[in-house]
Amino acid sequence: MFKKIIIIISFFIILLLLLFSTTDFKQSIVVSQDNNSKNAIIMKSNQYTDRYCNMSIDDISYSAQAILPNDDTFFFDDAGCMILWLNDQKSQENIVLWIWARDTNKYINAKKAWYSTTENTPMEYGFGAYEKNKPQLISFKKMQLKVLRGETLQNLIIRKKLLKKTDG
Repeated sequence: MFKKIIIIISFFIILLLLLFSTTDFKQSIVVSQDNNSKNAIIMKSNQYTDRYCNMSIDDISYSAQAILPNDDTFFFDDAGCMILWLNDQKSQENIVLWIWARDTNKYINAKKAWYSTTENTPMEYGFGAYEKNKPQLISFKKMQLKVLRGETLQNLIIRKKLLKKTDG
């Protein structure tokens, strides 16, 4: 009986050792403190977590950042997540917003960016940011309103309408 218990315990110890030896325990960054310059932080894929949806930011090409008056920086994988998070904040006008511009490959002021409505974004809101305005792009205010109204690619009716419009 004692021998069986020792074998079972040994088996579980070996199993746990194997599990922990193959697990990556890298700490993902949710907030960066002391960003008193209020500039966007250069992010690397798979090192940051979205403050709103809690997803790992695998691709920075749709990422956004919000810097609070206390110099804390929060990260987002999708413009839609940033807007929904922002909607719950007090003193929104004091929060600095950055977003990755797909045309210039750098972070720009999210409030001055122009947004597409039909891109395949991480959380399927559909808004890709651009520094230079082109036909079919919308302002930050219009994008913000669409997210808050649920007029995004997550909404199947809106998705069908928007994607049909771009196919034709």
